[in-house]
Order: sequence, then structure tokens, then C-alpha cells
Amino acid sequence: FTVRDKFVMEKTMLFLKCFESINEDFRSKLDKIICDQRYKDEIEERLIIALDRFDESAKAEALFKFFVARINNEIGQEDFMHYLYVLDKIDFNKLETFKKFYDSEQEFTNNSNLNSFAFVGLLQLVSRLDVMVFGKNDLGSKFLKILD
Repeated sequence: FTVRDKFVMEKTMLFLKCFESINEDFRSKLDKIICDQRYKDEIEERLIIALDRFDESAKAEALFKFFVARINNEIGQEDFMHYLYVLDKIDFNKLETFKKFYDSEQEFTNNSNLNSFAFVGLLQLVSRLDVMVFGKNDLGSKFLKILD
């Protein structure tokens, strides 16, 4: 195995390990959804591609949370696909900074550590006094809600 293959297997195992904690209600919903072979194939393909692309193992567990949200109809297919893109592109090492900003009373920030979150739509770009700053939005709030 190459280093890349080992890393993909590690991320896949982390994702699959999350299934140990699912309840019967979720299992029932998942069984109903995967009866549709075309949808099952599509979702498997998307999950495998996402896991392959992720640059950090922790994103595999986050992916499972978004997968659960999709199966539970907390988010639609379009949002699910967008969150797959978001997980791929954000700097997960800066996630705590992102959470702190959303938990704060601050309405805006110019913290450049949040660039990767802004450019995938988790923050809105706002012009304030001829300077671009980041503001909170619904997509970012929902992202954090699903992760927590």
C-alpha cells in the first residue's frame, strides 16, 4: 500500500466506525433509503470521493455527521453536496476559531484565519468602512449545529 492508500483507508475506517453509535431509528431510515439502488450507488460514490479528497482524518467523522443529517432530512441533497465541498476546502485546524467567532457577540470579524470558511460560503463577505470583513450567516450556523 502507498501512503495515500493507507490514509484513505484510515479515513474510511473512521467514517465506518461512526456507524457503531447509530440507533435503530437511524438504521431504519438508512435501510429505506438504500433500497433505491441508484441513490445508494450515488451516495456511496460521493462519500468515497469525499473521503479520498480530505486532507485531515477528522473530516471523516464530520462527514458522518452530515451524512446523518442528510438521512434524517435535516438537510436536503443540495445542502449535503455543498457541505461535502465545504469539508474538503476548509482548514479544519481553524475550526475552533470559527466556532469562537459564531459563539461570540461579535457581528463581524476581519480575522484572516477564517478565510477558508468565508470562501466556501460559511461566512458572508461584508464591506465595512471600505474594508471587507466576515459576518455570520445561516449556512455557517447550520454547519456548526450539525457538527455539534
